Amino acid sequence: MAAETLTNKKLLITGATGFTGLHACAYFVRQGCTVIAAGRNKKTLDSIQGVISAECHLENREQVNDLIQNNLPDYILHLAGKNSASESWKHPASYMESNVMGTIYLLDAVRKHCPDSRMVMVGSRLSVDPAKGAAAVPHPYSLSKTFASWSAAAWHSMFNQHIVLAEPSNLIGPGESTGFCTLLARYIAGCEAGRALPLFRLSSRFESRDFLDVRDAVAAYGVLLKSGSSGMTYPIDSGKERTLGELAERLLKETGTAVPIDWGPESASLSLDSLNKGTGGQQGAGLLKALGWSTQYVLEQSLADIMDDARIQVQSSTS
Repeated sequence: MAAETLTNKKLLITGATGFTGLHACAYFVRQGCTVIAAGRNKKTLDSIQGVISAECHLENREQVNDLIQNNLPDYILHLAGKNSASESWKHPASYMESNVMGTIYLLDAVRKHCPDSRMVMVGSRLSVDPAKGAAAVPHPYSLSKTFASWSAAAWHSMFNQHIVLAEPSNLIGPGESTGFCTLLARYIAGCEAGRALPLFRLSSRFESRDFLDVRDAVAAYGVLLKSGSSGMTYPIDSGKERTLGELAERLLKETGTAVPIDWGPESASLSLDSLNKGTGGQQGAGLLKALGWSTQYVLEQSLADIMDDARIQVQSSTS
């Protein structure tokens, strides 16, 4: 039976120093959790307010075992891993070590030391249903996330561990992100500051994706930690796809400065998001909302917050 509240419960967040991880730490501290923030960068971990920092490399089996044995969390939010499709072509083995073996070490340490812990494993929409075969895998990142999610589902099946899988769409919001919206906002802020920058190029103004505010995604993870059905995969998205051109135009409306943009080819193309909706398909569609979750951040607010944050970052880098 899921706990009715996370207050005073021990929650381990892996990947705590990443874009989503920092938002998750802040959110769950406000929820009254005892947050154990795990990551590689001790200096960044120590700067997170209200958490217990735990330096750990998930590729190191002994470190992962010690992390779990020493903390015995009630809940686990597994966010850690490498997440660049382009970089994965250069370092495929590193992606398998981080995303697959790191996840397996975590699953096994939980199995040994706190098997009753409830875990939300955050996967990717770029995972591929293994039934489609190896030819359907678009890049090593996709392969690594496919194996990681499949491993988590298998651990639930084999060892009866409480594991819920989440598949978020493209997350946006203020903070250190390598996503399209943040990169363009930083470019716009740089132009406003008079910087000489290379021309920003869209891969295609017609490419469509679902964009969701990271703060809404983190709230969804909280709902799943408390009430998600073990073994279920939950898609987490806004329910509406937007083209890159639309988002670029909306961000450009946030400035009075002339900002040059290379809009890309003048023909429509399908993105991987449009072609692949993830391994969960419609399995969890609607179930998250039935648990009480709904989006709180409209696109206009998300983009305004991204622009405000981008201006602060550009100003701080020049002061």
